[in-house]
Amino acid sequence: MPILIALAGALATGLITWIRYGDALAHLDHALSDWRKGRRRRAGDRQLRTAPLNALRDPADAAGVLMWLVARQRGLPTPEQEAEILAQMRDVTESAEDDLMIRMAVIRHAADRAPDASVAIASLAPLLRDRLTRTERGDLLRMLQAVAQVHGGPTEAQERVVAEVRRAIQGDW
Repeated sequence: MPILIALAGALATGLITWIRYGDALAHLDHALSDWRKGRRRRAGDRQLRTAPLNALRDPADAAGVLMWLVARQRGLPTPEQEAEILAQMRDVTESAEDDLMIRMAVIRHAADRAPDASVAIASLAPLLRDRLTRTERGDLLRMLQAVAQVHGGPTEAQERVVAEVRRAIQGDW
């Protein structure tokens, strides 16, 4: 027991000496500064990754991003999945083929920059809730199901994403 008391006293004396005569406060200040900078950097990176999603103003583009994310739940989207997404986009937009290809490039970019599907859904849900009617929300869910049906039916991950979209845009259903 006396050895433990002597050891604790030595540690306390060393700590007090380090704080008083050493650079303890400077080390602690530097460590806290690094921690704060890292937190700000991570928040900035998160904001940078979601900027393409937050820049979308057209619900059709948001729907395209969600369809692309549903397709991506199987891995890289296949030409068949992309054809289905294009067919669904043609149904909801009156744009020319060239305009649709530009729109698809924007959709791919926004979907690829999303850290994961949950972040994208959380970013796009307010736009979809505010700008879509109840019928259009149902059409969106039908479109997501159609993309998930490509290649023999939806996987569990695709069903999970569609269910998460349903919950996020449900609002007043």
